[in-house]
Amino acid sequence: MVTPVHIRPKDDEIYLDCNATTPVLPQIAHAVSHTMEQVFGNPSSSHITGLQARYILDNARRLGRDVIGADRGHLVFTSGATEGIQTAVLSALMAARKSGANTRGKYLLYGATEHKAVPQALAHWNEILDTGAELKAIPVDRNGLLDLDFIAAHLSEALIISTMAVNNETGVRQDLATLEKIIRQHGPKVPWMVDCVQVLGKGQLNLAQTSIDYAPFSGHKLYGPKGIGFLYVREHAPFTPLIIGGGQEQGFRSGTENLPGIAAMHTLFELLLDQEQQVFKPVTTLVDYREQLLDALRTAFPSLELNHAFEYSVPTTLNFSVRGVPSRDIMDVFDAANIRVSSGSACSSKVTRSFVLDAMGLDDWRSQSAIRLSFGPATEQATIDAACQRIEEAAQALRHSCLLLSDTNEDFDSELDGVVQLRFDAQCCYLVIDRAAREMAVIDPIPQLAERIEKLVDCQHYRVKAVVTTEPHTSASTAAMLAQLLCASGCDAERDAVGWPLHAQADCSAPKDCDVATDGCLLVGNRRLYRVGSRQPMYLLSSPITPTAEASVDFAFVGEQAALDTLAAVLGKETLVCRKWDDEFSIATQLQELKGQAQPCELVNIAPEQQHEWLRRPETLVIDVREQQEHQVTPLQLPAQVMNVPLTRLVQFIYDHRSDFSNRPIICLCRSGNRSAVAAQVLTRFGFCNVSHVSGGMALLAS
Repeated sequence: MVTPVHIRPKDDEIYLDCNATTPVLPQIAHAVSHTMEQVFGNPSSSHITGLQARYILDNARRLGRDVIGADRGHLVFTSGATEGIQTAVLSALMAARKSGANTRGKYLLYGATEHKAVPQALAHWNEILDTGAELKAIPVDRNGLLDLDFIAAHLSEALIISTMAVNNETGVRQDLATLEKIIRQHGPKVPWMVDCVQVLGKGQLNLAQTSIDYAPFSGHKLYGPKGIGFLYVREHAPFTPLIIGGGQEQGFRSGTENLPGIAAMHTLFELLLDQEQQVFKPVTTLVDYREQLLDALRTAFPSLELNHAFEYSVPTTLNFSVRGVPSRDIMDVFDAANIRVSSGSACSSKVTRSFVLDAMGLDDWRSQSAIRLSFGPATEQATIDAACQRIEEAAQALRHSCLLLSDTNEDFDSELDGVVQLRFDAQCCYLVIDRAAREMAVIDPIPQLAERIEKLVDCQHYRVKAVVTTEPHTSASTAAMLAQLLCASGCDAERDAVGWPLHAQADCSAPKDCDVATDGCLLVGNRRLYRVGSRQPMYLLSSPITPTAEASVDFAFVGEQAALDTLAAVLGKETLVCRKWDDEFSIATQLQELKGQAQPCELVNIAPEQQHEWLRRPETLVIDVREQQEHQVTPLQLPAQVMNVPLTRLVQFIYDHRSDFSNRPIICLCRSGNRSAVAAQVLTRFGFCNVSHVSGGMALLAS
């Protein structure tokens, strides 16, 4: 067995995503292990081993009641909060059906910022039971607090109302006492569910003294294992078991109890009730942690804005946005620095914006750039101190990559040179950069990337030669406005409908392989940028100019041009074709591929053990596909040669190395394996014939 290659040790990790899940405390892990090894009996068995198991079950329930202040009502152990939510919704809707009242057109009320488990459970059981009710989201204000007037106006027609104690994205805490007053004034018998997942361990609860009917909890949100939780059910509240068959949990939830998980809750409850314990920090300490982290974040990111008010929030959550920096860039560089945070909710990591912040009415940029940093009540001071230092390291890497502008005169030497492909979804924008000359041209700018391009120009002091498009645009378009902003860097003031400078030379000799007339050219460093056509033009980038060699077409920026005969008239055999839209993440194509005559190589599929062996060979080339700032924070220290080639620079890498690296062993690597998979497939299409990629990315290598 080949020893795995480790990128960074696990104990170097700074985990600040506790609202998603928490690590398991050692004493809780011990309780689980002890129960699995020694107290493995069935709590329903009457022999001594079963009785020992029963004691853990009954005592855990007793302690849990003390923790949540439930001397009355029921505490039912479940698989987690999602099951508790399902059970509560089913119980409420079944009670409505059994009452004989007409449920058609009634309301299922839920907070607009609720965890998605709630509205999805409401919709599911509403359909299954054919209740015919209408799901209606309760609006929130800019602080995330529920609209009490809306509740008062709609509650009398509701079959259930669901709110949450603490929001998982923002940490905003609802005033349950005020809510109860409104709810019971306007709907004294309406079942009320409160999602209490994020409040456990962060505040006092006295549920039996309230009229809350259902309160789901989850163990893994407070240092317990996954797969265990519990549900509080108020005395005499309507109840329908979600799982039936066996009668366990006093008939509330059948199935042999998860005793190791319940033993974990037993230990957790003991800690929460122990006045002398020092595992969970007091609120004053947690507030100090939050202030320390916020100071570090504001120093690192001067344009940071908080997305919630501290006066309404628990102290363990920070939700913020940095103007002009997408959340994905911050998350990736934090991850490279071994800081774990989330973009909004971990349950919606593929969503590019926060529905919670949208519901609060915050600006689009804040919703699209939101970062959630959350710690737990057992977090140590050393972790906070280390996090603050790493935050500055991550911000420094973002400044080096020109994603953050410094308020000092730092001079960062950019690694960008040649053609750079920027993307927003499937749409592509291209930068033609000459590093030595500090010159640049922009082709087909995208509105969402305009600020990033501005930062790059400002950071690197580029002289922008042109901002052009492959389609006509108006004076209010992104291209026109960007050209106006960057004109001080060298754009000509006189431009036509596609942004082409009118001073561009009309007598440039056409490059070889181009059989049509060109409309002049621009010099970008040591290359010529030609235009072909006027209404829907293409742009051709020549090879470097030399006194002896005739210029060829190295790159063609063809917009949405698809006519093969038109393309064939301007492309050479080796020309890299760059399109405006790239749904398949092709990065680039060539004329042979467009004609269907290409013969790509096959991706090399090898076992992880062999990949680790490759990583130890000096002749192997490891292509780190992460962005420059990620690579800077965590450079790969390997025996193999390492090159940092983000997807933004892959087309230039292909141009530079398709002849000398075609048969060299190559492993593509990124954080998770997604970007490296794209890079590996692209390289095989361009004749790199010994390419593999690490499917689990650095996450697998670091395991």
